[in-house]
Amino acid sequence: MIDVVAVLRPEDVVIDFLSVLDPGSGRETHLVIADRGAYLRLPAGVPLAGRLAPLAELLQTSGEGAKPFSPESAADAIALETGDVAATVWTHSPADARERRGQWGLDLAAAVRRAPVRHAVGDALLFQWRTELDVQLDQPLIDAKLDFVNTHCADLLQLGEDDDDALPTRRIQSVERFFDSDPDERARLFALMSSLSSNAAIVEDPWEFATSQYEIERLDATADWVRGHLDPVAGRVIELGACEGALTRRLLRDGYSVDATEPNQTFLARLRAGVDGDVRIHRHSFEELTTTRRLTGSAYLLIEMLYYGQNLTLLDRFPTDRVFVSMEPEKLARQNWSSSWSIEEELDLVLPRIEPVAGGRAYLRKRGSRGILLRRR
Repeated sequence: MIDVVAVLRPEDVVIDFLSVLDPGSGRETHLVIADRGAYLRLPAGVPLAGRLAPLAELLQTSGEGAKPFSPESAADAIALETGDVAATVWTHSPADARERRGQWGLDLAAAVRRAPVRHAVGDALLFQWRTELDVQLDQPLIDAKLDFVNTHCADLLQLGEDDDDALPTRRIQSVERFFDSDPDERARLFALMSSLSSNAAIVEDPWEFATSQYEIERLDATADWVRGHLDPVAGRVIELGACEGALTRRLLRDGYSVDATEPNQTFLARLRAGVDGDVRIHRHSFEELTTTRRLTGSAYLLIEMLYYGQNLTLLDRFPTDRVFVSMEPEKLARQNWSSSWSIEEELDLVLPRIEPVAGGRAYLRKRGSRGILLRRR
């Protein structure tokens, strides 16, 4: 049996997979270091110090001139080097908060042939996890991990915590946790961690609007809120960031005429295919709707979409007197509204709740949604 640890950088082997590297397993271990284009073979009898030494040597080099592995070329190398011997591939989680590592874990798992793939939880502490293997490192392994970091990763210890290669305390764990996953689950985990980027669209319904009881309650409450203030005959409703149409369909069922906007091309295609009725669909961004693509309506709906650093002074350019806004309460409280608007109403649409995600692979706290109705002064 061969354990193959396939990671982006040399220190990743020690940070997330030291228990796999432990010679106490009695297994031959192969290391694939993508950024360095390195494939290392460690026979079963090599002690831990001998297994760590080549990683330390790689960290002494800049990697300049190396030919990095792509997920596909890494999978080819693994197949070639392991041959007919049974192997397990260990790699990053698709939900790792470090984006490049999450992408690597997703793409490598899709490229690997025959061998099962096991993911480290890694830096994915936004979630609580259901795992297949948890390894509490004994003191010698903890000492080896800390010594390696202090001796060979001093520059990484000095990086700010927002840097993907930084080594804050939370990333140097004493318990290494691992899980198995299928392609759909991996994609959903990656999409969840990519909520503020276009990668969220790699799966349909990435936020599970159709199945999450929290999201269903939030959407129903939002539609009820709008209905309590806005007569469907008063004019068209402009819904920004309609995604795949979960709220749009509710508005249409309530008799509203809707202009639904969605700048993400993949979500836009799903929106077009998934809604029927008195709806016009546009590929306009928030900024375009305040400048070149202005749409006239009885109200604008900004539902759970002001998380992207939009310039809120642009709200003054919306050709409407009413704007419905919802988002998590803590972030909503930090928004600064133009003096052109007054807050007519503020209410909780749904309270925080702990809920499973990705088919129960993990769970997390959904943070609640609060709505405010802005009225032009």
